Amino acid sequence: MRFLLFFSLFFSFSVTTLAQDFHPGVLMFQLKGEIQPNHLHQKQGDKNQFNLEEDFHNYPFLEAIFLDAGVTKLERPSYFTMKPSLMNIYRIYFSDVTHINSYLNQLQKVAEVLYAEKEPIYSTGFVPNDPSHTGTNKWYHTLVGSENAWNITQGRTQVKVAIVDNAVFSTHSDLTAFKQYDVADNDNNATPPLDYAQDQGWSHGTHCAGLATADINNGVGIAGLGGNVELIGVKCTPNSATSSGSVWYGYAGVQWACENGAHVVSMSFGGTSPSQAFQNLINAYPNVVFLAAAGNSNITTLHYPGAYNNVICVGSVDANDQRSSFSNYNGATPFVDIAAPGGYSNGGLLSTVYSASGNSYAKMGGTSMATPFAAGLVGLMLSVNPTLTPAQVLNCLLNSGVNINQNMGPRIDALAAVQCAGQGLTPGTPTANFFAIPTTLFEGDSVLFYENCANGGNNITSYQWSFPGGTPSSYNGMTPPYVTYTTSGTYNVSLTVSNAVTSDVETKNAYITVNEPPYGNWIVQNSGFSAANRGINWISIVDQNVVWATAYDGSGTNANIQQFTKTTDGGNTWTPGNINVGNAGLGISMVQGISSSTAWLAAYPNAAGQLGGIWKTTNGGSTWTKQTTATFSNASSFTNVVHFWDANEGFCMGDPINGEFEIYRTTNGGTNWTLVSGANIPNPLSGEFGYTRQLDVVGNSVWFSTNKGRIFHSTDKGATWAVYTSPILDFAGANISANFSFSSASTGYIVTNGGAVYKSTNAGATWIQLATTGPIFSNGLCAIVNTNTLFTTGAATGGSGSSYSLDGGLTWALIDNQQHLYCEFLSPSIGWSGWFNTNATTNGMWKWNNLSSPLAVQFNGNPSTVCVNTPVQFTDQTTGGVINSWNWSFPGGSPSSSSIANPVVTYAQPGTYAVSLTVSDGTNLSSFQDTAYITVETLPATPGAIQGNAAPCPNAVETYSVANDPSVYYSWTFPATWLGMSTTNSISLTLDNIPGILSVTAGNSCGSSQSSTLNINLGAQPTAGFTYTLNGGQLTLTNTSQNANGFDWDFGDGTTANQTQPTHVFTSPGTYFVTLIATNACGQSDTLIQELTVLGLEDLSALGITAYPNPTSGLVTLSGLANYISEELSIIDLQGRIVERVRIESDVQVIAFTHAVNGLYLIRIQNGVLPLRLQR
Repeated sequence: MRFLLFFSLFFSFSVTTLAQDFHPGVLMFQLKGEIQPNHLHQKQGDKNQFNLEEDFHNYPFLEAIFLDAGVTKLERPSYFTMKPSLMNIYRIYFSDVTHINSYLNQLQKVAEVLYAEKEPIYSTGFVPNDPSHTGTNKWYHTLVGSENAWNITQGRTQVKVAIVDNAVFSTHSDLTAFKQYDVADNDNNATPPLDYAQDQGWSHGTHCAGLATADINNGVGIAGLGGNVELIGVKCTPNSATSSGSVWYGYAGVQWACENGAHVVSMSFGGTSPSQAFQNLINAYPNVVFLAAAGNSNITTLHYPGAYNNVICVGSVDANDQRSSFSNYNGATPFVDIAAPGGYSNGGLLSTVYSASGNSYAKMGGTSMATPFAAGLVGLMLSVNPTLTPAQVLNCLLNSGVNINQNMGPRIDALAAVQCAGQGLTPGTPTANFFAIPTTLFEGDSVLFYENCANGGNNITSYQWSFPGGTPSSYNGMTPPYVTYTTSGTYNVSLTVSNAVTSDVETKNAYITVNEPPYGNWIVQNSGFSAANRGINWISIVDQNVVWATAYDGSGTNANIQQFTKTTDGGNTWTPGNINVGNAGLGISMVQGISSSTAWLAAYPNAAGQLGGIWKTTNGGSTWTKQTTATFSNASSFTNVVHFWDANEGFCMGDPINGEFEIYRTTNGGTNWTLVSGANIPNPLSGEFGYTRQLDVVGNSVWFSTNKGRIFHSTDKGATWAVYTSPILDFAGANISANFSFSSASTGYIVTNGGAVYKSTNAGATWIQLATTGPIFSNGLCAIVNTNTLFTTGAATGGSGSSYSLDGGLTWALIDNQQHLYCEFLSPSIGWSGWFNTNATTNGMWKWNNLSSPLAVQFNGNPSTVCVNTPVQFTDQTTGGVINSWNWSFPGGSPSSSSIANPVVTYAQPGTYAVSLTVSDGTNLSSFQDTAYITVETLPATPGAIQGNAAPCPNAVETYSVANDPSVYYSWTFPATWLGMSTTNSISLTLDNIPGILSVTAGNSCGSSQSSTLNINLGAQPTAGFTYTLNGGQLTLTNTSQNANGFDWDFGDGTTANQTQPTHVFTSPGTYFVTLIATNACGQSDTLIQELTVLGLEDLSALGITAYPNPTSGLVTLSGLANYISEELSIIDLQGRIVERVRIESDVQVIAFTHAVNGLYLIRIQNGVLPLRLQR
């Protein structure tokens, strides 16, 4: 859990408040009322984690407030403490920190929110103590008289003192830890991430631990004031924290300590902003002694948690009993209860710190040090008298302390405090005491008991335990085994101890609370609507298989929805349908079915000019036909409800017309409807009207409600009516509303939107309010006919969830806190509740699973991970009865359902599929669903290209990988002389000096894919290569080298380069030799030299040299060469490449193009050129 309370660590520093005073993006709030433990049907997955993460979308009032806030998490940080006062505390995280004040404002206005608050953040300015400052290392013990107190007791290991801090090195050689835990990083190691030499602040909690609990008389280091009391070390700051000077998760740390046996909790952290949730946490553990630091700001401002009720706040004094200069103190509102040594006299207080050697010590000062020192004294007091209450401990500390007149209360006196603790005890006699973990549990769970007895100076020789209701029910010995409780209730526990003098008995009444398993739970079903956020506002149950339901728009846009959904297989599959009543503007009130094919619906007008009425389907909802004789034809007609007792008899009701409610009856399935005479209906009050879907029917009796808080009642299927006044002013008003439901012709219930419950035993004529306990919700109410069982559901600002009562509405138990809309039950075992769907295949409907049935439904599918079209054999493994009916659901499978005991199913598409089974033994009906039971796979795709070095050096270690698919495993193959092994998407190979092929395949239940390969050329010789273009003197290179990663260029003009593809400019014409040396990582190299010519600009024609014909087809005659006899003539292409070389032998000479292709060329003699076109 992450209860991000950031507190300052009060030691050797000055406090600096950040500009940001509260944690961004976090609010905490509590809902009104208490949550009774055990009925949420949630299991605590980790005994060290007490938080329950919630689905934010299940709380409409949160969705409305935080719609655009970017909510990242919603949790109940204390749910699994099973303490009712803490279970409905919530914490919400969101990314829109800018508008946190607006969100807080809105949250505080929600009627059901008890309080809402920000989370404070405090930072510390750490001032380390001068390590060279020496002095008397035990001055603080001398001041309070520790040695004299130790003459009475040196502390008992049975007493547990918790240090809740940034971190605690609990395995220090001078500390003995009972337990340790890191609530920040969720592990069993409370050790700091950095030692004292690296960051002194991280040793803050370890230093506190030594002052309270460092072992005494062990020949090592120091002695804590608590002597032999044992440490519980709780780390509350994550290793990743940028600063050691804060406690991030103080709430979680204190909670964990209390749940794990702490008798004393020392909190050396705090700040000026209170938290109601933290106060509630303290209040929830009335038998734990809490101490907290007063703070180091030299002010009188209240500091928390020290200023909370039921916390002993500790200030700091120096060796001369003067208030330490930094210590906070009392002003107009006193909050500092006592003072203890914490100042820098003689360099501070010497205590344990964290180092690799495990036995280091250092001096620190501050109220952070005074607090655990006082906590150690409380441990000594409880060692003498373990029966002291926190109030008695504080009273002893106040009455026995030294009056120092420093506005901080008395300074502790160890001897006097221990003597006070022993007052009333007979010398030599034992004192029996014990504690247990846990004390609240479910049926079938176990408890571990710990003795916490004082021996009075004589060894205890006998321990006799009594566990009525537990197994074992008794035990003789100091440490009993686990005790298991199988029946719900509260149980006493007693311990009798004896020594040579006498015996003592401690009995804790109602100490162990064992809760019943939940009455049942809800199974998620998918309502099937393709559009998201379809809510369910009415459910009509025909039988255990056939159910109809109507939908509405839950997206917030209030669109008019004309849709229904229906199941014919008990809810395993729901099929939605559109309702066509000829007018898309009519609202759909409800559908009431009598079979899978036949149903009636009531539709009402949403605008002037529209006419509602009754429609009937006989083809499962494909088409709907209006019942024309139930006319509702008046411009003011408004149809509210319809009900049929069978295929023939039914009634419908609309708002008053001409002074009478418009009620019709039929005895022939709606072929003919008869208007009920106004003489048979009590007159409506002025402005009175009915409501859609406000209807209940038991046998021949029917009731509907009105806006005047009245209930109309008929005992003859709507032929004649009476009217009663209810205690409700309006059954669907803006400020008050209510639901009603009858369990018999005479017994009915009303539940208001405020959670009040009324009961009638005369068909609604009179009502009395019930004195109820437990959570009650206001969206839906169903009293199950002929039982005392009721259900309520909720999905509004009044709270989301569901609850039930088994005693006629007096006692209510929570089922869950999920969103629930309308609910309806056929029997205690068969019922549904609507909510909102996410899409066509996700959510929208709940089905009740009655856990009180003796049938324990379970099944097996073999195999549960399969390839497509591979048969899966399902086997019913239900116990608790002889099953004679099976209803399997296999969404995505073939078949999609089955009614045989052990069906075989195949799946054609990959994916994860739910499986559910409903069974019956003729009396009981039970269901079980696994939402992700079957995993269907296809043959994996060929892995992607292998990434890694394809040309490594011989004997190298290289890593190769492919893109990861977490649903498959990988098989790698390579030459036998290479070393490596992996089934993941990555492999590390040790190569030799022989090249080879690396390949990988992906595998799953369907087999292996094709392989992806990589040729690995070990130590491959590099090959130098390049091409170029020459534009005048501008040289552009393209490097075509292979197996090389190093390049050295020489351009033949005195310049070099080592880039892969450099550019170069030749400043003078001429012939140049460009050299490339390519090297690889293994030190091998290859060289390539290419010749190129950079041309001048002198025109040979100006010197009298001519060429003809030009263009030429292959032979060209040059004249005017007399001055160049014996010179070399070159024919050069436009890239500077020489294609022909000829020696000039005469004034006129014929030149043949033997290797050139068509194009433009230059004839070059010395630095002159003459253009020539070759055109064959």
